[in-house]
Amino acid sequence: MIGRCRSALLVVLLTGVVAAQPQLVVNGLDVAGVSADLVPGTTYAPAGALAQALGARLDVDLTSQRVTFALGGRIVQVRSVDDPAGATTLGDALRVDGIARDGPAAVRRGVESYVPVKVVAEALGARVSFVPERNQVIVVAPRARISASLEGSDRSERLVLRASTPTRVTSFFNETVQTLHLRFERSDVASAQSFVGSGFVRADVVPAGGDVDVRIQLAPEVRVDWTELPDGGGFAVVVSFASAGPGAPETPAAVEAARVVLDPAVGTGMAADEAAELTLDVARVAAQRLERAGFDVVLTRSGPALPAVAERSALGTGARVFVSIQVADLPPGSLRLYHLGEATDLRALEDAVRFNAEALVDRPETDAVRRQVLLELIVDLELGARYAESMAASLRDAGGYQVSPPRAAPVAVLTGAAGRGLVLEVGPADLRDPGFAQLLAATLATVATSGGMLP
Repeated sequence: MIGRCRSALLVVLLTGVVAAQPQLVVNGLDVAGVSADLVPGTTYAPAGALAQALGARLDVDLTSQRVTFALGGRIVQVRSVDDPAGATTLGDALRVDGIARDGPAAVRRGVESYVPVKVVAEALGARVSFVPERNQVIVVAPRARISASLEGSDRSERLVLRASTPTRVTSFFNETVQTLHLRFERSDVASAQSFVGSGFVRADVVPAGGDVDVRIQLAPEVRVDWTELPDGGGFAVVVSFASAGPGAPETPAAVEAARVVLDPAVGTGMAADEAAELTLDVARVAAQRLERAGFDVVLTRSGPALPAVAERSALGTGARVFVSIQVADLPPGSLRLYHLGEATDLRALEDAVRFNAEALVDRPETDAVRRQVLLELIVDLELGARYAESMAASLRDAGGYQVSPPRAAPVAVLTGAAGRGLVLEVGPADLRDPGFAQLLAATLATVATSGGMLP
C-alpha cells in the first residue's frame, strides 16, 4: 500500500514538472513571462519581450486591437482578444505583409499583449523547435548574409543592400559630416566592399564584430533616403540620393509635419538657476538645427521660469517626440533615459518622485499618474520602451555615450506625450559641450522620422 502511495505521489510530482511553463530561448537569450496556459497547446510570450529578443519593431494599436511586428521589410500583424477562448476561433487573426495566414490571435492580459511564439517567429524568418526533455522552446534566427550593389543611372542612382534573411537594421545620420551609418545586426559579409557614386563620395560595407556596418558619405547638396523592402526570403535596404539644391524639396512631407517638443527642465546636482540656463541653451541650439531640418519644434519655456507641469505636459499631446532634459550628477559621457510607465523598481519610483517634485508636483500626484498607468487611462505606453531604446542606441552609436538601460517611471510631465515622451538625464560637463546639442538634434531627428522604429 505504501509503495502504491509513493508511486501515486511520484506521478503527481512528474505531472507537475511536465505542466511547468516552458522556457523560451531566443537566439540564446531567455525570454521571461512565457505561458502555455492561455491557449492549450500554444506557447505565448509577452509581445514586447519577444519583439526585443527577435530585434523587431513593435506597435500595439489599442483601437484596432492589433499587434504589429516589423523586421527586415516584413510586417506581421496579430489581432488580439481579451478572452483566450476566442484566440483560436477569431478569423483573420494573423497577417504577414497583408496576406492572411493560419494562426491563433494574441491575448491581452492587463497592459500586456501575449502573442503566439511559433507563428510570429517563423513569419519573421526564425526557426522554432521544442526540446521536451528540457521543456524548452528554442527560437533561432539565422545570421543574415549581406551583399551590396550600385544600381541605376547618375540621375536615379541607388545603393541596394540585400540581406538573406530578416534582421534588425539601425541607422544614424551624422549631419555634421553628412554621413549615413546603417548597421545590420547579426550579419556577415563575404568581404569588405567600397563604392563611389555621383550622389555620394564613398560607401563602405564592412564587417563589425558580428554585425555589418555601412557608411555612406554624401556628396555636397545631396539628400539621402532609404527604405526596407521584402526581397525573396530576405529583404533589401534601398538607399537613394537626390539633389538638395535650389528647386529640390528640402525635406520629405513626413518630416515637415513632425512636431518635436523640448522641455528644458532643471534636475539635480547643481544650482537651479545654472541648471535652467544650461538646459535652455542646449534646447535652443537643438531646436535651431531641427527647424533647419524641417521639424516643427516647440520649447516648453523661453525664459528662466519653469511653467507648471500640466502646461508643459499638455504641449506633448500629439507630438512625435517629447523630451524633458534634466541635469543629473553624472560623469562625462554617461546618460540616463526614462519613459512613461509604472516603475519597475524602487529607484525608478524614487526618480519619478524627484522629477515630479521639481515641477512642484507632490507625491499624491505621482500616485495619481501611477493609477492612470495601471488603469490604462494613458494610451500608447508600449511605445515608450521602443522610443527610449531607439534614442539610447543612437546616442551610443553616434556619440559613444554610455546610456543606462532605459527605465519606466510615472513622470507627470510625460503624460501628454504618453509613449512618445522621454526624460533624458545629462551631466553638467556634457551639457556644456558645444557638440552635445548638435548630437541631440540629430538623434531626435532620427527617432522622430522613424517613429521610434529604429534601434
